[in-house]
Amino acid sequence: MNLTKAKREDIPAIMAIVNDAKAYLKKEGIPQWQNGYPNEETFEGDIEKGILYVLKEEEEILSAFAMLDYESDYDYIEGAWKDDSPYIVIHRIAVKEERKGQNIAGKIFTMLEEEHPHIRIDTHEKNRSMNRCLLKNGFTYCGVIYLKEDGAPRNAYEYSKRKQ
Repeated sequence: MNLTKAKREDIPAIMAIVNDAKAYLKKEGIPQWQNGYPNEETFEGDIEKGILYVLKEEEEILSAFAMLDYESDYDYIEGAWKDDSPYIVIHRIAVKEERKGQNIAGKIFTMLEEEHPHIRIDTHEKNRSMNRCLLKNGFTYCGVIYLKEDGAPRNAYEYSKRKQ
């Protein structure tokens, strides 16, 4: 498996993964990703900014996610971050439906931790599978952040090699 920056020709496979994720969230009663976001334009913009990545096994795309250097939504937290050093942020992570339950997200986190000792991520409180995944893969629950766009609360997590 290898992590690479996504290309425009990856968008159809990424959208298939994301649309399956949206259907799963809807079925589970999780309101996250139910308003048309993220969409093809979101991922095209991520590619233009150079922040969209895919995990591939041979040529098959197993997962996609955006990786940023900073998130202003994380400036205020009800709770406390454990590490105030520079960090990367993972957003919009989705795993191919047929590969769920194989800890694909965990493999991504392990690959990223080699170069990035401090990672932050958030998810909807009702997204039990992602909340469990984060805890299982060494992330610490730090509190709640609120999205500036609509004020929606999100559970905030961080992984830090410095604070283990």
